[in-house]
Amino acid sequence: MAWYDNGVEFSCRMCGHCCSGEPGSVFLSDKSIDDISSFLGMDRQEFLQKYTRQVDMGTYRQISLKERDDYSCVFLGEKGCTIYPVRPLQCMTYPFWPYLFEDRALWEAEKSNCPGIGSGEHHDANEIRRLVRQTLLEKLVTIVD
Repeated sequence: MAWYDNGVEFSCRMCGHCCSGEPGSVFLSDKSIDDISSFLGMDRQEFLQKYTRQVDMGTYRQISLKERDDYSCVFLGEKGCTIYPVRPLQCMTYPFWPYLFEDRALWEAEKSNCPGIGSGEHHDANEIRRLVRQTLLEKLVTIVD
């Protein structure tokens, strides 16, 4: 029996806490690159040059969204995410990331970073498993040769 078998409550408050504060990477799949560039009315290369950076992972590099000097996402606006309808899978599935469901203490600790955790919409165990699986099965990154 998993600790979340009775489900959890979460509703995104579009507060931007998960989009700012600490340095990090928002990795992009090929699909995300195409979706976001299309949404912005840009060609792929223009989008990559203007809004992404390559992250050295040792033996390969991945594509991530750029951050501002204060570590907020380049697409975080005054009223939240400016690309919300086509936000990357990493953003779309937060906080339903595998490591946060390994132990209830991790989920509870994440509440200090996200005011939407613990309130709002109820997500049952089947939905949680589906979202966690989605983050594991979909190709989240584009590897740069």
